[in-house]
Amino acid sequence: MLVKSGKSSVANIMAELQKLSAAHSEENIRKALEMSNLATPVEPKPLKEISFQEAEHWYLNSAEFERKSESTKNTYRSELRQFSRYIHTLPKIPNLLAFEDEPLILVEYLKSAGTQNTRSKKASFLRDFFTRTFTRFYELDIKRIKENLVIKIPFNNELPKAFTRVQIEELANLSRLTNDGFRNYTMLWVFLGSGVRLNALTQLQIGDVFYKEKYILVREKGDKLEKVPRFLTPSSLNTLRMYIAFKYGHLKNIDGYCNLYVFSATKGKKPLSDNTVQAMFDSLIEDAQTLSTEEKQRLTIHSLRHSFALFALQEGIDIVTIQKLLGHKSLKTTMIYLELFNSMLLEAIEKHPFSNSAAADLFQGVAEE
Repeated sequence: MLVKSGKSSVANIMAELQKLSAAHSEENIRKALEMSNLATPVEPKPLKEISFQEAEHWYLNSAEFERKSESTKNTYRSELRQFSRYIHTLPKIPNLLAFEDEPLILVEYLKSAGTQNTRSKKASFLRDFFTRTFTRFYELDIKRIKENLVIKIPFNNELPKAFTRVQIEELANLSRLTNDGFRNYTMLWVFLGSGVRLNALTQLQIGDVFYKEKYILVREKGDKLEKVPRFLTPSSLNTLRMYIAFKYGHLKNIDGYCNLYVFSATKGKKPLSDNTVQAMFDSLIEDAQTLSTEEKQRLTIHSLRHSFALFALQEGIDIVTIQKLLGHKSLKTTMIYLELFNSMLLEAIEKHPFSNSAAADLFQGVAEE
């Protein structure tokens, strides 16, 4: 009976505590217990100083980093190297906690980035790095750091950004003048002829190209294993066929021919990195005369995918078909191109020569009566 009574007493106390907890904050309850000498104040443990090098080593070897796609890992390794070089130029190398105490270090670092897109990419990496490391070492939220890593983009970011046909033509011509011009020209036309993402293009292997069926096999976003078909326009497929024949035709009878990467600097053994292709395309954008300074800041290699979708709409292809061509799982994702298309139509009609025609003034007085 005593045991039952003891359990009952504890249960009653727990019930009362739950009522107090519902009515008062945890902080106030703790203070009341301490002032009543019913609880001993717990001194907060001093936070251990973690060097940036230690945080860097843990991050690169963490399970969270390992779960990222290969392209993301390569990008983040590169960003981490750049950021590490920057902080080693400071008078004193900050430890991990210093970035939360003095987050303006990050603001100064981001100022050095040339374009808005570059700043956004660097900020995205830094958010991931500091979120992971502060959670691991301190179980803290990086509120002040996050506030300083919000990149305000002065453009309408809700609508996708696309190139015009004239701009595409200039970029294609410029690509032919670069080193590896045939390769760069082919990559550009595969982008425009299929709407694939950057990583899908760099990972393309010879065995993924099906000429008769007119499609290539690519890995979907976030899927490292399964490959799905993406159809190409005839001109893009023909350009791709000629490039593969030109570069790899003499290797057709060797073992492993189908496993060779189409776009490679190591004779097909390894694919070009996403960063290499991105840098090549950034250079084309920088040299383009048909792009304004503002457009050079907001248009990226991913805008080629947007251009593919927009041109398809302009030619009358229905939105459901475009969804399938792009590989979107949800039609809602594809519908944003309709908004862009409609905004372009509105802009076009306002530029129409009849929009300000004198004939419109003929009935002005009648409309006002």
